[in-house]
Amino acid sequence: MSASNDDENPARGELSPEDREAFRKRASDLGTRLDKVRAESRAKEPAGPDGRARGAAMGQAMKIAIELVVGIAVGGFIGKVLDDQFGTAPWLLILFLMLGFAAGLLNIIRTARRLQAEAEPLQRSAKAVPDDEDDDGR
Repeated sequence: MSASNDDENPARGELSPEDREAFRKRASDLGTRLDKVRAESRAKEPAGPDGRARGAAMGQAMKIAIELVVGIAVGGFIGKVLDDQFGTAPWLLILFLMLGFAAGLLNIIRTARRLQAEAEPLQRSAKAVPDDEDDDGR
């Protein structure tokens, strides 16, 4: 921009009261329309599990995976330390890796049983879904 434009309009950047009121009206209209669109999008959302349920399920899945990895890692670490201590490499490492894997699987099985027990009342209360093979209109 040139300096001559600044000299011609010294009040540049300031809104007149009419412009200010028009701006407020447009902002209010935009807010009203935005609220309307939000309400419509909430009405169209599927009735499936919400974000919290998905987050909880993802957390459980990560916990299960981490339990297996940690079990193997701890078993490997203990086996390596004992191999170094007793000079039996690699036998104790192999043994404790297998024990760590077994411990990780045991934790996964316990968690799966607990989750299944928590979900069983929900499964029993759900409506039955008709089987495709029961239809007579083949």
